[in-house]
Amino acid sequence: MNQKFNQAWEDYASSIWKACLRFTNNPHDAEDLMQTTWIKAYIGWKKKPKSLSKAYFTTIAKNTWIDETRKRKFSTIPYEDNCQQFGDSTELVTSLNFTHVLNTLVTRLTINQQILFLLSDVCRCSLKEIAFLTNMSVGAVKAALFRARQKVISEVRGNIEEVHALDEEEALRVQLYSQALEKGDIQLLASLLTDNVCIPALYVQQQQANSTLDCKMAA
Repeated sequence: MNQKFNQAWEDYASSIWKACLRFTNNPHDAEDLMQTTWIKAYIGWKKKPKSLSKAYFTTIAKNTWIDETRKRKFSTIPYEDNCQQFGDSTELVTSLNFTHVLNTLVTRLTINQQILFLLSDVCRCSLKEIAFLTNMSVGAVKAALFRARQKVISEVRGNIEEVHALDEEEALRVQLYSQALEKGDIQLLASLLTDNVCIPALYVQQQQANSTLDCKMAA
């Protein structure tokens, strides 16, 4: 079934790229839009199989870009207060199918590539925002993100259906990614890039914070 989706995507890739470029008028944004369109199209199709036509893919691309354009209207909001803008675009991560995407990312990409890809192509952060969050130069972010996207194309898409054997730290990392994406917590995502971060300790800390929040809401 996954092969059917990939074949349809390859058949229409040229048309989808032209549509993305037409919507964005910018090759960099068009590339980002292509990646997001693929993820949304795949998850939507897995939840409810439908005809994999050119119109199906381009409609998703168009609607995604409309959402992105609306978000950019809030670009004057101070960055620290801007996290909630990612809520709509990350709604797809609540789908169980997205776990396959995260599992594959964790096993196929480096930690650096995982986080930069999620920040850019899922959370829709700009290169400057990612550089600020990760203490990297814009050039370094751009180069690493290019390599991450190449790996997504060559290694992730064709292996999403595989059952991936994750070690304990990888499994906890996937859980933290899910929590961060569901909440739009881009600072949590960025913190997972730090070399000295202790994943088990951070996971426990996040669970305790969630538990405290739940108690306050119940009260």
